[in-house]
Amino acid sequence: MKNITIKQYTLLPDTLEYDAILEHLNPKNSFGGRQMDINTMPYANVKYCVRLLPKVNSWDGIRQLFTICYDVTEAQFWRTPIVEYFAARKFMLTEFERIIANETTLLAPRTTDSHLWDMAGADKLKPFSDTLPLLQLGKLFGQYPFELGRKPYSEIFNLLAQTKAQNEVESEYRKLLAP
Repeated sequence: MKNITIKQYTLLPDTLEYDAILEHLNPKNSFGGRQMDINTMPYANVKYCVRLLPKVNSWDGIRQLFTICYDVTEAQFWRTPIVEYFAARKFMLTEFERIIANETTLLAPRTTDSHLWDMAGADKLKPFSDTLPLLQLGKLFGQYPFELGRKPYSEIFNLLAQTKAQNEVESEYRKLLAP
């Protein structure tokens, strides 16, 4: 087996020989001489990639993910060795799984009033799920929400987690004060 480029791999009539071996590579944060740091990527890019992941069904979609995550050009993507691609892909998927799990755990609603929220029409807000947190932070800090989307993911996530925790404490406090 040769360490061919991604472009050469996509032109192979049968990739089974490569797939059988390369699927077992350990994750490695290196692609085209670059590394991915999900915490410093802009929040909007991370959310876009999370939305894009389940829809990727072509090499063009994969290339788009890699150009965003590893900040490589299209030409760099296609000429990167296939061994490097498989290891980097595994790393990238692991990172997205990690942040999705963190978001689910830390940002999930923990209120008994969630059924009321659903009855009020929470489903109508789902198409805006990526920008609503930015809207809330924008109101809080007096900033344009899309400007916040360019900030590093870790900063925005940290602020969202803090805001959520504060809102939960304030809500419980108001319940305790109510007669």
